[in-house]
Formats: sequence, C-alpha cells, structure tokens
Amino acid sequence: MTEETKTAQTTEESEVSSHADAGTGAETVNDAAFEDTNTPTAEGESDADKQGREQNAANARRRREAERQAALKEAREQAIIDTLKGKNPYTGEPMKDSADVDEYLAMREIEEKGGDPLTDFSRHHKEKAREQVAKEKENEEERGWYRSDAEAFKAKHPEVDLDKLIQDEGFQLFADGKVEKRVPLAEIYEGYIKIVGGFEKQAQKKATQLLANKKASPGSLSSTNTDGEGYYTKEQVQGMSPKEIHENYDKIRASMKRW
Repeated sequence: MTEETKTAQTTEESEVSSHADAGTGAETVNDAAFEDTNTPTAEGESDADKQGREQNAANARRRREAERQAALKEAREQAIIDTLKGKNPYTGEPMKDSADVDEYLAMREIEEKGGDPLTDFSRHHKEKAREQVAKEKENEEERGWYRSDAEAFKAKHPEVDLDKLIQDEGFQLFADGKVEKRVPLAEIYEGYIKIVGGFEKQAQKKATQLLANKKASPGSLSSTNTDGEGYYTKEQVQGMSPKEIHENYDKIRASMKRW
C-alpha cells in the first residue's frame, strides 16, 4: 500500500469518526425533542390511536437514522477525495463523486488482499456483482418465507391479532432466537401459550391453596366458621384467640355439650 493511500485511510477514519460523534449527539437531541412533542396528554387514548402514534414515531426514527447514515457516507466520501487531493492514486484519474470513491475503495481492497488494483479490478468488480445478486436472491427468498409463514399463522389462528402479538414483550422474549432459525410462527405461538398457560395454572393453584389454608387456619375463625349445624368443634375452639372466645362464648358453651 502506498504512503498516500495509508494517509488517506487514516485521515478518512478520523474525520468520519468525528462526524459520527457529532451526528450521534444531534440524533439524541432530535429523539428527545420528538418524544416530547408526541407524548399524549389527554386521557382515554384508544388502542388504535396509540398504535398509530407508536408507528409514526418508529417511522420517524427510521427516517432520521437513514438521513444520518447518508450524511456519514457523504462525509466519508468527501474526506477521501480531499485527502487524496481529488485524484485516484491507482489510476491518476480525477475523483469527483461516489462512483469514483467506490472505484478507489475497491482498488484499495484488492491491494490489501495482495492483488493488483489495475489488472484485478475487472474480476473483483464481477465477483462483487455476483455476491450482490446472490445476497438479493437470499433476501428475497427470506422475505418470501416470512410472508408465507405469516399467512399460514393467520389461517391457523384467525382469532389472534398478529400485530399485537409481535408487540407483546413476553412473546418477543420467548421468540428470540427462534424467528432467525425460521421456526414457524404458529409453532412459536403455541409453545408460548403452553408456557403462559402453565404459569397461570400454577398461579391459580397457589391462590386456591392459600385460600384453603386461610379458611382452615384457627386464627381465621369467626361466628360464621361453624359446622353445618352452627356448632364449633373442640379443635376450633382450642385454636381461638381470647378475643374470639369472648365474642363467641355462648356458641362455644352450646358446642361443648356436643363434644
């Protein structure tokens, strides 16, 4: 790698890093300002209004991120052109725009891999083009699979609002790692329901047991905690507090005749 190319690479990384730091700070301010102006102040906001507001906020964040990335790319390209004084060190031709910068970066990559930037450029360019085509094909196939999977889920579970489901934090945690492996959405959902159902059954069982324990606890006895005929058992009386004995003295006396 030539000294001129090394200098260009070092300078470019420094300038882009500084620009990125500034862009990050601006992005934080913009996000804060956006959230402040979009926080609802009125009560009774409907689910549809809330979902629409959240979608608008997400779209705005994506737009700002795209703008930030575009600004970074422009700054990086200009840093390269300025550092190289507007000339490609490999070809000696002027550098004016993105196409010229892309050509220079491709040649630099060839050189870093031990190739010849001039004689190997055509082959390198063709390889990159093939890789791009293959990647696009892979992405389209992936998008097609997810579209088909979503349709299959809706057909199998028409009672489920898919948009709300994928926004559920519990479901997101459960599905993490499974979606990337292309586990069918219906399979993920059914597994999630089993887990949630199991937790609910355990909670219900625990609540029932606590209620039963409370009813059976001696300390919970009152004038209504008697047998079917309105009498206390010996064990119930033995478990009463002095206050409960005082409050239920007459019934206790009547119950003692049946022991």
